[in-house]
Amino acid sequence: MRLKASIILALLVSFNIFAQTDPLTLQYAVSGTVIDSENSHALQFVVVTIPGLKIATVTNADGGFVIKSHTRPQELEFTLLGYKSARVAVEPGAQGITVRMERNNLTLNEAVVVSGNPYTIMETAISRIKDNYPSSPELFDCFYRETIQKRHRYIFISEAVSRLYKTSYRRETFDGDRVTVDKSRILMSPSSRDTLSVKVVGGPTQAVNLDFVKNNDLLDRRDLENYVLKMEAPSMIGDRYQFAIRMIPAKETPYPLYEGLVYIDRETYAFTRFDLNLDMSDLDKATKAILISKPAGLRFKPTEVALRFDYSMDGNICRTSYVRTVIRFQCDWKRRLIKTDFTAVSELVTTDRHDPEGQVITRKEAFGRRDALSDKADFDFDPEFWKDYNIIEPTESLDRAISRIKKQTERK
Repeated sequence: MRLKASIILALLVSFNIFAQTDPLTLQYAVSGTVIDSENSHALQFVVVTIPGLKIATVTNADGGFVIKSHTRPQELEFTLLGYKSARVAVEPGAQGITVRMERNNLTLNEAVVVSGNPYTIMETAISRIKDNYPSSPELFDCFYRETIQKRHRYIFISEAVSRLYKTSYRRETFDGDRVTVDKSRILMSPSSRDTLSVKVVGGPTQAVNLDFVKNNDLLDRRDLENYVLKMEAPSMIGDRYQFAIRMIPAKETPYPLYEGLVYIDRETYAFTRFDLNLDMSDLDKATKAILISKPAGLRFKPTEVALRFDYSMDGNICRTSYVRTVIRFQCDWKRRLIKTDFTAVSELVTTDRHDPEGQVITRKEAFGRRDALSDKADFDFDPEFWKDYNIIEPTESLDRAISRIKKQTERK
């Protein structure tokens, strides 16, 4: 099957991770909020970069961001699918800036784009992978967060910074791509009444295993025969036009297929984004695909598996930038009638990029696919803990959840 990382619910939360820059050098920080210029709604998943530097982050659910650098940023650039790219000058000492992004109204003749042959476009994009992605190894710093909700209540929150090593995309295999955890912490752990040792796939070796461009399972020509491809209305990322191709399961296979959109840069034919859901029409297949283990007597029912993998463009080269998985499922014991809804979300953003200069993550230090983050992470409420790292800002609801668990801990 295609999903190969693992998230472990409760005290076994699996995960994959990414890394940090020397914290002593990140002395400049700019924070702010990104909103829609028309309705002032917060914009999530906006990629925030410092032009000329290999540093980035993404906005959270409230549109908030903090980006840090070893030099004072002169300006910031903001990019989001369907919106015009925005560049904003940064005044010395500026904090709490508000950035308004405009929706991108296509001026291209949509009839021409939509009438393109999706199979030909996909084949062309596959044939150009070796030209559109890095031809030499690279080392990334990343930030990872994993949350688990029981119904609408957070029961687990963990974070980590680590290093991601990726080999050349001209290799015929993704073997050699590895991650290692540098720092991690548990911000909130489930109480005994919330503990449920269910292990499902997803989570953070995701930047290795869900790299659809390098891991050619999905883009294998034989696999593509299992789908109907349909052209959707074009979109834009910044000022670049994107083909949007919908993948629709069309054949019966021993494993569940995907359904969703694939975005391809119109100029370079580079894959820029995969926004896919696991086909849930056969729950037995879906369960076998994502469930690794559960207690005897527990009934497990998946309801949604959503995957997102974004690549950012640097000139004409695409690199991993943001990965997000959402797994929703229900659990109940055979003697009970009420089902409980759970949601496990993991997201990872590459925050900096380096020349590896011979630095390779060995198998011994690499984070394993079945390793649990909780095996290595500590409880740490020190507000200074993450101050020198580029991270994804917590949303307001996460802040409340963390505050609650801190108060509970202080009472003990």
